[in-house]
Amino acid sequence: MTDVNDSTATIRRAGIADSAALARLRWRWRTEERGEHGLSQSEFETAFRHWWGSRQETHVAYIAEREGDPVGMAWLAMFDRVPQPRHLERLAGNVQSVFVLEPFRNQGIGRALVEAAIADARARGAGYLIVHPSQRAYPLYERLGFAATNDLLHMELD
Repeated sequence: MTDVNDSTATIRRAGIADSAALARLRWRWRTEERGEHGLSQSEFETAFRHWWGSRQETHVAYIAEREGDPVGMAWLAMFDRVPQPRHLERLAGNVQSVFVLEPFRNQGIGRALVEAAIADARARGAGYLIVHPSQRAYPLYERLGFAATNDLLHMELD
């Protein structure tokens, strides 16, 4: 995937060296906006790096930077599907954890992050993408071609 540079941010595929920046974005989102608490920020960054380090094959991260500072992220989780007679290799993707810091929202950064995930999923040969958006994000995903479906059932297990 090539870098995308819109007028407000540079969007690029993140590498393991970006773990701390991605962990800080996730930390801010979940603690400041959602009120979740548990590990300290330092403990979370260490655990996050280990988590992603063992999932490089299945979880791709994209980072948005403005003037070198991380301002947003998106994740693409790829998974194998059961083979069928026509296609033995079948992939699907799940767009996850799209987040842009509040001062940088409504500037096209979230859209650019999701577009990067879509392009990468297409390039990998995914048959479809799923996303579980917040109500606020529904219009963004619909503009990008995602559609609501009654074919998916969901069960909370935790």
